[in-house]
Amino acid sequence: MASQTLTQTIIPKLSLEGIDENNKNTPTWLKALHTKGWTIVPGVLTHEKAAYYADKCYDWLEGWGLGYNRHDPSTHKSTYLPWHTRGGLYNRYGIAHEQFVWDLKSEPALVEAFAQLWGTDELVVSYDGLNLSIPEPDRAPTDPIFAPWPHVDQSPYRTHLQCVQGVLNLLPNGPQDGGLTVLEGSNALYTQLWQHFDHKKGENGWNKIEQQVLDEEMSQWLEQQGCKWVKVCCEPGDLLLWDSRTVHYGSVPSSTNDRFAAYVCYKPSIFVPEHARTERIEAFNKKNGTAHDPAIVRVTQRLPPEDHPAHAEALKRPIQEPVLSKRGRQLAGLEPY
Repeated sequence: MASQTLTQTIIPKLSLEGIDENNKNTPTWLKALHTKGWTIVPGVLTHEKAAYYADKCYDWLEGWGLGYNRHDPSTHKSTYLPWHTRGGLYNRYGIAHEQFVWDLKSEPALVEAFAQLWGTDELVVSYDGLNLSIPEPDRAPTDPIFAPWPHVDQSPYRTHLQCVQGVLNLLPNGPQDGGLTVLEGSNALYTQLWQHFDHKKGENGWNKIEQQVLDEEMSQWLEQQGCKWVKVCCEPGDLLLWDSRTVHYGSVPSSTNDRFAAYVCYKPSIFVPEHARTERIEAFNKKNGTAHDPAIVRVTQRLPPEDHPAHAEALKRPIQEPVLSKRGRQLAGLEPY
């Protein structure tokens, strides 16, 4: 069966419509995900465990030897950091396969949250990166890095629920500390949105690679339908979840506080087509990353652009070979359930 046909056959079963909001056994966070399109699962990790992983993130940044020192504010500049995008998005260098990242993604409480969500513990996880945003004191408020960039990580051609994305927060995250901003309720208008703006899809149509950027007019239309922007604030160890059809963007801190978070997205193994299983194993062996959806493999190459100094450094760094438990190998898609 062709992958497109297989995906369309099984994905409609991936649904939140069966959630009973009146059932006292239904977690509050799960009800919120259904009604608002996003939610917070509080305290998935303890503050101590979140601090442990945050410390590993600092070690990773300092380990490049480019001059960054967590204790020296004068080094808190992009000049002293590995190549990244959006002010702190790291998805190259095989970071998805660092030992501490796999340890984090194998945390039982984190996996359990997604098991509750999908009603099964037979899950696979994306080879996703980290957000390590270090505020740069010299940035002016008008710097384009602070501008919103509303988007969805799902093609407009897929209007059903495709996946639930996640961010595991590692540091205190207040209103000015950057982080996730969502357009609450936009998931429920996903089909209407693309129908209403069909004239904007262009000669080549909408994006087919599971991402679409919204322009200002689209965002305003959703706001006119009653959707509202919410900057999500959370504690270390909290898990942020949102329907993949919910419009969102990540922002860099305008405060002096770092923002550290791990992108985590788990999906029932049954939803991964055979060709995607093969592609995932190949990506793992090459230590490449993937986009958010574990079942639709969009590879992020290990090395950064050749014209950046970090490219030469990345070539020198040994490829990580993490040690995974049996559960970890199942989550990685390397062993069947």
